[in-house]
Amino acid sequence: MKQIIFSVTFIFALNVAYGQDTSVFPNPFRDLSPANELPETVMYTKTMVLVDAPMVISPDETWQTFAETAHQAFQESGIDAVAYYHLQDARAGHDVSQLLTGQLVGRNIKNVILLSYDPQRDNQRCGLLMTTFNEKASFVSPDQSAYMMTGNDWSAMMDQFQKYMLLNQYETQNFLISDWPEFFTGAGNVIKGRRAEGFAQDLKLDKLAIYRHEEYSSISPMASSDTAQMLADSSSAIAQIMRDYPFEYGLVDFALEEDEIRQNGYPFVLMRLQSSEENLRTMLGYEDPTSEAGSSGEPVYKYYIKHIYTGDVYLGNTWDAAPRWEDALRNHIQHLREDVGL
Repeated sequence: MKQIIFSVTFIFALNVAYGQDTSVFPNPFRDLSPANELPETVMYTKTMVLVDAPMVISPDETWQTFAETAHQAFQESGIDAVAYYHLQDARAGHDVSQLLTGQLVGRNIKNVILLSYDPQRDNQRCGLLMTTFNEKASFVSPDQSAYMMTGNDWSAMMDQFQKYMLLNQYETQNFLISDWPEFFTGAGNVIKGRRAEGFAQDLKLDKLAIYRHEEYSSISPMASSDTAQMLADSSSAIAQIMRDYPFEYGLVDFALEEDEIRQNGYPFVLMRLQSSEENLRTMLGYEDPTSEAGSSGEPVYKYYIKHIYTGDVYLGNTWDAAPRWEDALRNHIQHLREDVGL
């Protein structure tokens, strides 16, 4: 009788010890439906891990060392987490997301874990989320469910997770789990065609496509504002900056595929990446990723122009990244004007 009472008490205590406050997670993960069970596939297929934390958490801790503690818990639980990415790198830009998705599908990865932690947040809110990978650049779909735990203390929450795994006696078929996490920088080099540190001369003749809400993705996913208003404000902001662009351009819907954009009369499209300078230089194929990069790990924006049909990329003749997208875009246009003698 005492054992039964203890079991019921333990289960109740475990259930109330953690919450499912989805606001801890960035979009689109916060819109998933909370579930009290792990995804069925997580105990017998591969899993990727996205880390939503500062690049440098403290003088003694980075996002990688933070992830190492989580990996140990996953390994002991029988979860085969084979690839770790900083969320900022995985969502650095359109080209990164598309290429990374293909890599993940090719590795037969079926699940995604999100670790959210920032000691600067109110009450140090943190969270762990597990769900299936939808094999798309968004990583997850709005209609799917996800196992979630949230709390105010990361170590305590992970202890509760391991107790949950022990209590539910999940059986694993993952028998060759690595002792250490493997880290990746986004999708690596994202350039498929020719790489040029300059500007395309054909921009004088051909129209440049600009995604209509390119700037909207730069707004913090934790922000709570009216989406329509943000889109309107951002469209106005980019239109003002693009007044200095000397050639013909047009705004296109962000949901359009590149082939559709080209069919609509735009051979070129303006692209943008956001990550640390060192990571951006890796993604864009610079020979020495650290030669001009800052070491703070703080995210910056870098614009470039892509020829859709060939995949050729024009980076500009000067490293023009900036912490604000507005400044990065102004820099890029100014260098283009100088290149054509304006």
